[in-house]
Amino acid sequence: MSDNRTRIWFSLFVLAIFCVGLAAGMLIGRRMGPPPPPWRGPGFGNGAVLGPPGPPGPPPGRLLDRLERDLDLTSEQKARLEPILNERRKRLQAVQEEVVARAEKEQQEMQAEIRKVLTPEQQTRFDRWLQEAPRGRRGPPRPGLGRGDSRF
Repeated sequence: MSDNRTRIWFSLFVLAIFCVGLAAGMLIGRRMGPPPPPWRGPGFGNGAVLGPPGPPGPPPGRLLDRLERDLDLTSEQKARLEPILNERRKRLQAVQEEVVARAEKEQQEMQAEIRKVLTPEQQTRFDRWLQEAPRGRRGPPRPGLGRGDSRF
């Protein structure tokens, strides 16, 4: 009986150490890891975008090289695929730019509607909040801008 209790306590101890190590690793990883790549969609504040909208996906040359390697393409197939990939990439980039422009317009209209509801003093604070708001992914709320903040 005592042997089973010892095993259970030892197992719980190992599990607790594992959980503490996992939590510490995640915390350190978030603080010390490389920054995420720039988000290429519309930002919240003033329709700003982090970085210029770039073409989606890998460059045509890299995609073609990978297809050649993984599918054992012949030189004739590679020559026929190259213009297809280049043309489609141009079309996809045009679609992406159109979507970004439309999203920016929607955000500007949303901000205008929000301003109509606010008092002049709230509009000033709203404009300041938009300037300070992080672009792209929102992430965790910053102090003073989250729920329950009496200033806003």
